[in-house]
Amino acid sequence: MTQVMIEDMERRGLLEVGFTRAPPAGVTEAKPEHDEVVVFRDFFVAGLRYPLDPVVIEIFKLFDVYTHQMTPISFIRLNLYMWLTKTCKMKPSAAGFARLFRCHFQPKTVFVKKGEVTSEAEPQFGVYTFAFHNTVPSPVVAYRNRWGDWTGMWFHHKVPLTEATQSHPLVVKEIGLLREPPPSVEVDEGTEEAKNHVAMLHEVSKVFGTRDIVEEYIACKCFPVREG
Repeated sequence: MTQVMIEDMERRGLLEVGFTRAPPAGVTEAKPEHDEVVVFRDFFVAGLRYPLDPVVIEIFKLFDVYTHQMTPISFIRLNLYMWLTKTCKMKPSAAGFARLFRCHFQPKTVFVKKGEVTSEAEPQFGVYTFAFHNTVPSPVVAYRNRWGDWTGMWFHHKVPLTEATQSHPLVVKEIGLLREPPPSVEVDEGTEEAKNHVAMLHEVSKVFGTRDIVEEYIACKCFPVREG
């Protein structure tokens, strides 16, 4: 990812000017600053926008995951959830999201070259996806499931720090090893909130597919994961 590419994304309205930083040429290891997260270009194609809605941040905290660990499809599903709850006059929440979605691990292999030797390694990024629970209804799928070599297009994005602690829940000091097994969240299915979320999805899935829902919020020129 280069600065020229970032400036093009800024011109197209995908990024705000001055909030991003491309890695230096030839650098392959991300080293975010204290107010930066690592993101990928295709996250913004899939609907990521900053600043994030506080509920989205709470979802990441509940699952104990970070942006650099996710796939682009995760942001399609986050947008779906935020849009559906708000348009159905429900209050979005991390617990409500966890009743409908799980964190799915998509293992992959990368090849690392050191000198003349090439070896296999497990990447520590781009392997988690928010997926619907198998026990809940879901809108008909209508989005890209293959994104090509998207993990090569990464860069740093600034996030607002809390005034008291000068920190942000999604910032990491260094890219650490993934936890095994993948993050899992248990939600009480008997609560009124959980039942209402499943009922909402049941009714929506009868009428709308994923494409219909995505077209709705794009037509409204908004991205539900964004604050405000």
